[in-house]
Amino acid sequence: MTTDAPLDISSGRYLNESAIRSHALCCSARFRANKFTRVGEDFVEEVKADVEAVLRELRAKAKPQMNEALESQEVFVTGLLQERASEILNGLVARIVQNKVQRQPSCGKTLGRTR
Repeated sequence: MTTDAPLDISSGRYLNESAIRSHALCCSARFRANKFTRVGEDFVEEVKADVEAVLRELRAKAKPQMNEALESQEVFVTGLLQERASEILNGLVARIVQNKVQRQPSCGKTLGRTR
């Protein structure tokens, strides 16, 4: 797989939307005194966009300096690293959700708008 393949988190089931909603409501209970009782679709889409931006930033760090990337059939990442990266990425998504809940204005009962 080439590192230049387009990133589009919203095009597939890359994130567990139910977990995002659940964590957002937990964050609301803990940090916002249960101000929010529902999570709108816009909120979930914003989380997806933030995760996609982080992944794009990570990929940008791997751009070749001098020559184009040399394709390889080698597998460089072991299962242990994949597991650790998954833990880190999962924690990052949780933090993105928490930060978004904490920044959300308290003008309604819904995080984001519902469609």
